[in-house]
Amino acid sequence: MLRKRLGDRGILIYLTILISFVVGSSLFQSCTSSQAVHDTSPKSVSAATPVSRGQRTYHIGNSLTDTINDLLGAIAQSAGYNHEYLRSTIPGSPTDWSWDHPGTAQGEKDYRAVFETKAPLDHLFTQPFAPHGRSVDEEVDYSGRFYRLALQKSPNVQHWIYAQWPTQTFEDSWAQAKDRFVELGLKPAKTWDDAVQNHVVYHEVVRQQMDDQNDGKPILIVPGGLAMLRLKQEIAAGRVPGIKDFFSTQFEDDIHLTNKGGYLIALVHYACIYKRNPAGVTFANTGLTAEQAAIYQRIAWDTVRSYQWSGVGN
Repeated sequence: MLRKRLGDRGILIYLTILISFVVGSSLFQSCTSSQAVHDTSPKSVSAATPVSRGQRTYHIGNSLTDTINDLLGAIAQSAGYNHEYLRSTIPGSPTDWSWDHPGTAQGEKDYRAVFETKAPLDHLFTQPFAPHGRSVDEEVDYSGRFYRLALQKSPNVQHWIYAQWPTQTFEDSWAQAKDRFVELGLKPAKTWDDAVQNHVVYHEVVRQQMDDQNDGKPILIVPGGLAMLRLKQEIAAGRVPGIKDFFSTQFEDDIHLTNKGGYLIALVHYACIYKRNPAGVTFANTGLTAEQAAIYQRIAWDTVRSYQWSGVGN
């Protein structure tokens, strides 16, 4: 009946329009997903092969970067990598403060000296910090300054946005879509889980704009908050033997993590850097049992390999 009314050419046009509609609907759903913001950058990220040598990584942030200080190197070492971990952290510092106050950090005191004398760096991490409510443009500006400075001596460095987790009370402006963050199209978070997803959107918009404005490799994201959310869901479902409550076991206070929670974040970093499943790595000094550690390792790997901007891929 349809062919008789439209003819062969009409049928072809009809099917073309129908396919376009279906594909367009699929793309729209992807764009509005809470896990990722649609990429308009000419850069692309494909699944990466595992790294074969130890990496030199440089981490700029505050005490949430310090979360992995004693863990990442040990994890990498247990997997056979001679990992070199460098960090410049200032307690409570947002990215712009770290840039504006060289020579005052813990660890490597002056980032300028690190970029000059420790090159070539394999990876650079900057840490947006929700409690200070920096705008997307501000974060893009200052994370971009660190990245461009690193590129001068380390042209192959991989830049990462280290995405953390909300506070237990999730009152920050990213989570609550306050003030200038309304423009991101977010709704105020009603639960901690919602707040994590709002943070994801913020970090992904920062990533996209940094990609648009800078040369070098595609900017990637360490999905720390998403890994914590997955752990929270696994605990709530009773799938982590011996751990009944998420917040009391993973958090020291409103935002800082215990060794258990910090271990998960270090595993996520390891999986992102080395593109490897962390199954079987050390869990010394975490307070976890072997069974629990294996679950944390699985959660870290599942999070990283399913997240578009981890650079790992399925």
